[in-house]
Amino acid sequence: MSEKTKVFLYTALLLALFIASFVYANNEKEACESNGGAYTRQAMSWSYECIIQPTEVKP
Repeated sequence: MSEKTKVFLYTALLLALFIASFVYANNEKEACESNGGAYTRQAMSWSYECIIQPTEVKP
């Protein structure tokens, strides 16, 4: 395989991974917010989590 072909394939693979991770994160955020939660970054970390506030049930 020529060097140009390898560079093209690796670039295409990295671009596909980046787009897939962006779409996955966006879907996670929308799913969290549709349940009434907040999609926030965890303290001291790069990861995000869904925080759902419990609602009070009054008699």
